[in-house]
Amino acid sequence: MQTVNSLVLILFVAFIVLSFFAVYLIFKYRKLKNTFRNHKKMLRSILKTINSVRYGNLYERVNEETFSLMPNFAQSINSMIDSIVDRENMIKEYQNDLNKKIEALKEIEQLKEDFVATLTHDLKVPIMAEKNMLSFLLDNRFGELNDNQKEAVQHLKNSNKELVELVEIILETYKLNETKIELTKEKTDINSLLQETLEEMRPISDSDNITLNFYTEFYSDILLDKFYIKRVLKNLILNAISFSNPYSKIDTAVCNDDKNIYLKITNYGKSIKKEDIKHVFDKYYTTAKKFRKVGTGLGLYLSNKIVKAHKGKISIESEENKNTTFIVVLPR
Repeated sequence: MQTVNSLVLILFVAFIVLSFFAVYLIFKYRKLKNTFRNHKKMLRSILKTINSVRYGNLYERVNEETFSLMPNFAQSINSMIDSIVDRENMIKEYQNDLNKKIEALKEIEQLKEDFVATLTHDLKVPIMAEKNMLSFLLDNRFGELNDNQKEAVQHLKNSNKELVELVEIILETYKLNETKIELTKEKTDINSLLQETLEEMRPISDSDNITLNFYTEFYSDILLDKFYIKRVLKNLILNAISFSNPYSKIDTAVCNDDKNIYLKITNYGKSIKKEDIKHVFDKYYTTAKKFRKVGTGLGLYLSNKIVKAHKGKISIESEENKNTTFIVVLPR
């Protein structure tokens, strides 16, 4: 009987212990469930805020009350977004400041362009008047000149022609900056156009005893704008004359393949350094000052724009202290 009572007592105690343990597990489960719910809310809050920031809403913030278990974490996320906002505002201020500076530079550039255009336009009138007067002197309109006088006047006329070319380059560059290049293409004998240009440039080359040679392997007409391509040829030949050694030569040649024609102008004298070649066609870039020559840096810039308008390109081959060749490629 005593044994039965002891067993009942043990079972009762076990029941009590198990009941407390069950209550403890239920309590823990509910607590874990609540914790899980809270964590789920926190994750949703984080995702919502991150997505808002991702799509540009920098005014969204994490609800710190939701993060009662980890308040520091919520504060860190909000502080991070505040930093992004501050950086965004700094970038906007910098961009506004930069835009103002760019506008100011554009205004200065426009003033410079207008000044140069006005100046060259005003200069062209007396230069052309000088050209006509020198022609009158060479034609003996004001009396017979002796040989020495004629030679001196001829040198003046050659210098005058260089000035005319320089002024025209500046004016044409200004016009092309204001308006798009409008080409008027027509069938053209490129050989005749090149020879005609060489004859016009011969007085300038003769002043330094530079011989202008012409070679061709191409005998068909091509479509191009004669006025603009002649300007390119003049610029390249004048450039070749400027950097040729006295008593040397300039070789001009025309050749072709199935798709293109190639105009090659080679001078023998000053070469172009490799590091300078990539800048040669930049606006206002010139190596003339290195050789104590006058140059605006516009002739090659203008030529490159004209050739590109013809769907062509210009390249340069230069061998140090030997020769430099400009190659104009035009589609047939």
